[in-house]
Amino acid sequence: MDAPLLDALCNSDLTLLLDRAVRRDLCSGDVLHLAGDRPDRVHLIERGIVKLTSRDSEGEETILGLATPGTVCGDLAAVDGRRHPVDAVAATAVSVIGFDAPSFLEVVMRNPEAALELARIQAARTRWMADIALERTSGEASARIAGRLLDLGRMLGTERGQVIEMELPLGQRDLGKLAGVCRESTCKTLRKLKADGVVDYRGRRLRILRPDSLRMMRCGAGD
Repeated sequence: MDAPLLDALCNSDLTLLLDRAVRRDLCSGDVLHLAGDRPDRVHLIERGIVKLTSRDSEGEETILGLATPGTVCGDLAAVDGRRHPVDAVAATAVSVIGFDAPSFLEVVMRNPEAALELARIQAARTRWMADIALERTSGEASARIAGRLLDLGRMLGTERGQVIEMELPLGQRDLGKLAGVCRESTCKTLRKLKADGVVDYRGRRLRILRPDSLRMMRCGAGD
């Protein structure tokens, strides 16, 4: 697993963290933490995808972001000492390493490169959430789906020439929640993209055949 945050720690601090760590395996749908929980642990994602979600007064879920392998989850609450602002739920089968939050912060803060890497993780997540929020106020459903497919391809995909291949970590309903559109619109958009030769998929296995077309849709220059 590629984990730049751990790689930036000195050997003694890395050993200290790992010796006290707790490993957990979660199935899809299992809860890592809920909004309002105390920040007792910071979790490093070893395998799988964790979705960061919020619910409205009627219990409707919105996916605000994803925690991917090599990044951490629960770090924001650990840094500011407040309760978790979002739910963290396994989107796939997930393996995590849980670190005691105060010990994690102590170790990171005495390793400048690790502190910078934690800041990079938080900055990337904040930028992605900001981009999603902006698209939800101004973008058509097809543009939002195109944007999320490109983001997922960048984070999880493998490039083979001009084609990007990946295993989608989210079903169509959750992909729609990530894009801020209903499941019906998500299905309709994916079918059109497949018919137009922009993507091809079977089950969760998806190939982006024409990334440039998705980029044009994201920018509002195409359907």
